[in-house]
Amino acid sequence: MSQLLAVASAAFYGLADFTGGFVAKRIAVWTVTAWSMLIGASLLIIGLFIVPADHVTAADVLWGALAGIAGLAGLMILYATLAAGTMSVVAPISGATSAIVPVLFDLSQGSTLTSRQWLGVALGVAAVLLVGMQRGTSDASPRIVGQAVAAGALFGLFFIALSQASSESGLWPLAGARAASIPLAFLLAFAAKALAPPMGRDLGLLGAIGGLDMSATIAIALAIQTGPLGVNAVLSSLYPVVTAVAAIVILRERPNAVQTAGVALAVGAIVALAL
Repeated sequence: MSQLLAVASAAFYGLADFTGGFVAKRIAVWTVTAWSMLIGASLLIIGLFIVPADHVTAADVLWGALAGIAGLAGLMILYATLAAGTMSVVAPISGATSAIVPVLFDLSQGSTLTSRQWLGVALGVAAVLLVGMQRGTSDASPRIVGQAVAAGALFGLFFIALSQASSESGLWPLAGARAASIPLAFLLAFAAKALAPPMGRDLGLLGAIGGLDMSATIAIALAIQTGPLGVNAVLSSLYPVVTAVAAIVILRERPNAVQTAGVALAVGAIVALAL
C-alpha cells in the first residue's frame, strides 16, 4: 500500500511541477509558490479531520516544520529552474538527486545497498555530469544543472525530515510544515514585491498547482509512515517522468542527443533505485 501511495505522489508532483514551471515563465516564482501553497493548505485541513493521529508530539511538528522549510526552498529553486531551462532535462536531474539523498541517508544509518542500487547512484551522478557537459545552451548550462541538483537535494532532505516524525502522528507533521513554510513564502514574496494575488486563469492554475502539490505531499507522508523511507522516496522521485512527458507532449520540447542521454540515465537511476 505504501508503494502505491508513493507512486501516486509521483504522478501528482509531476503534474504540479509541470504546471508550476509553466506558470513561472510569466509570473514571479515567489507569487506562484506562496499562493499555491496557501490554496493547497485547504486540502490539508480536510485531511487532518480524516486521517487519524493516535499520538502527536512537539517533535513531530518540529520535524514537519524543518521538512516544510527544505521543501519550500526546493520548490522555489525548482520552479525557477523549470521556467528558465528545458523541463524535460531539469526534472529528471532533480528527481535523480532527490532519490539518491534518502538512499544515502539510509546507508549512513546502517542499511546496505544492493548492486542495483549502487548502479542507480552511479547512473544519477553520470546523468548530472552528462547534462552539465552540454555547454553553449542556456537550458542545460552548468548553472541550470546545479540548480536542479540543489532542488533535488532539498527534496531529499524534505523526505528525510518527514521520516523522523512518528508513524502515529498522522498528517500533523504536514501541518507543522505548512505553518513554517507559508508565512516564509509570503515574506519572501513581499520582499520581492510579488505579493499581489494573480487573477483569472492564472489563479485557477495556482489552485491546481496547490491541490496537486498538497495531494502529493499527503500521499508521500502516509507512504513514509507506513513503509521504508528509501524505497518510497525513490518511487516518489519518479515524478520527472510525468513532468518530462508533459513538457514533450504539450510544450513540444525536443532535447538534443546529449540531453536525451542524460535524461535517460536519470530515469534509469530512479528505476534502478526503486527496484
